[in-house]
Amino acid sequence: MIPATVVIVNYNGGDAIQQSLLALARQTRPHDTLIVDNASTDGSVRRIRDRFPSVQILPLRRNVGFARAVNIAAARIQHDGALITLNPDTVPVPTFVESLVEPLANDARLASTAGTLVFASNPLIVASAGIRVHRNGVALDDRLGEPFDDRDTSLRPVFGASGGAAAYRLSAYRAVGGLPEPFFLYLEDVDLAWRLRLHGWESVNVSAAVATHAYSASSIEGSPFKRRLLARNRIWTLARCLPKELWNRDRGAILAFDLLAVGHGTVTRDGASLPGRAAANAGLPSRLRERGDIHAGTVIDTGELETWIQPALSPRRLLELRRLTGRLAQAGAH
Repeated sequence: MIPATVVIVNYNGGDAIQQSLLALARQTRPHDTLIVDNASTDGSVRRIRDRFPSVQILPLRRNVGFARAVNIAAARIQHDGALITLNPDTVPVPTFVESLVEPLANDARLASTAGTLVFASNPLIVASAGIRVHRNGVALDDRLGEPFDDRDTSLRPVFGASGGAAAYRLSAYRAVGGLPEPFFLYLEDVDLAWRLRLHGWESVNVSAAVATHAYSASSIEGSPFKRRLLARNRIWTLARCLPKELWNRDRGAILAFDLLAVGHGTVTRDGASLPGRAAANAGLPSRLRERGDIHAGTVIDTGELETWIQPALSPRRLLELRRLTGRLAQAGAH
């Protein structure tokens, strides 16, 4: 049995993180739990200490974002087993940790396993079952909006794991540099999935590793803050990770998507996505310098990598998925 540590990044987690920790206390597999607190001010740290004295807490002096907080935790873990990242607004089933870690123990090719998140407002609908990437550079939650089948116990290959409910082999996580800290929040798991793929690692979705998720409860689904970081980090991920051959093939679709997004932002006077793209451009020199180190260790053949890149979804379909997510997230907030 490989050791496992669950890491939750807390920022004013309130009652939600209490429910998550209660579910972790009922797990069928032994594990450690480490809370990295991003300078919360809501009293949630005190409540965790009082109610869950066995849980380790690492308080930080300021909010450093999700990526750096998890990297800090990874540096503190004294084993090379599994690092499980779990959002504070999730409630995992009792077999979650057991189901998520077992494939890592049984298959040395796996660097990560993706849990299956279902919407807290409607647990019959999948919120995420890993990451999928498209030829226009868009990364989405795999199986978003599909019906959830609680009889499914399969392991299904995916491009990578979504950080809201994932297990990473710590040796692989550390070898590729962990999560990208400049991202702060959002798409850092996509960037990590790319780098693990480039270095020859595999990933699977574990259908039975289920957790309900109050989608973006901590950062508000569709908020300007989220849209700005998504716009910036999308460009940074492609700049750092997309192989030159795939850029040459798909740049038309990638640029078309961003031109469409800029046009939409201009018409709707979006005060978030346009500044996000401006911030992306300002940070591009640094991201391109990082690109050299990332691709120096690439071992996967581009042809093999191409099999994971799916056709671009239509703008209409993307809008439908965004509206579905927003509607179910809003329902979960009440």
